[in-house]
Amino acid sequence: MTDADTPTPSAAEEAANATLDTLEDVLDELRERDVDTPQWEFFEGLLTALLCTRRAVGEDEWLPAVFGRPADEVFASPGQRTRWQMGWLAREAQLRAALEAPVEVLDDERALNPAVTDWRGLLASLPEADRADATAGQDGPPPALAQVWAQGFLFAVDRWADDWAPPRDKEIAASMADALDCVEDLLADDTGTPALNLYDPDGPPSTSEARFEAWGEALWAVYDLYAIARSLGPRTGPVRHEAKVGRNDPCPCGSGKKFKKCHGA
Repeated sequence: MTDADTPTPSAAEEAANATLDTLEDVLDELRERDVDTPQWEFFEGLLTALLCTRRAVGEDEWLPAVFGRPADEVFASPGQRTRWQMGWLAREAQLRAALEAPVEVLDDERALNPAVTDWRGLLASLPEADRADATAGQDGPPPALAQVWAQGFLFAVDRWADDWAPPRDKEIAASMADALDCVEDLLADDTGTPALNLYDPDGPPSTSEARFEAWGEALWAVYDLYAIARSLGPRTGPVRHEAKVGRNDPCPCGSGKKFKKCHGA
């Protein structure tokens, strides 16, 4: 593709890219202090899930959950935290706008387009020498398309399980369960025959058609979860103080099934 053939980014795309650059820069700085700092793709999934959570979960609540230390100890300086907050709020607004846009197809420029990377496509597109350097020290293959995004999304669902508890309405509860299953499907590895490279369309195939379709199903599922959360509003009733059970944990009733397939259904 020549420069003349390259599509010109829209103003919305340029704004999103600038926001993501800011957030990635801060994460790179944080990684100098803590090598276990997640990639932005994890935070992109987390942020998307927080938008679909029935109540607002503030930064002072989710930062310690992710980093394992008080929020005021995560950043090296007030200025660094301010840069992060500005980028986070901007990205939050971009994702919310996409979730509220009346789209009918995912290739609509207004549609939800999370910042995920085809890591396998990226590596396959690198020269062999660079590929060896990029994979040095890694355990196992690179993550499949949207796998890290799904980890971030489901981290929020499990961490704030009370706020994601299904409502009494069985039809809505079933819709929630189906949507969450679509997201959870992305945790599995992509074992299909590679057919697409979403990092470089001209690069070696890295992602299967089935995985690409599962990613699309997950995006529509997010629209459903966002609409359900807005229609239900904050959870009411007594707050539970017992240990929270994640969707994938064994059900406390002793059935041997996962919680989501038993009393969490």
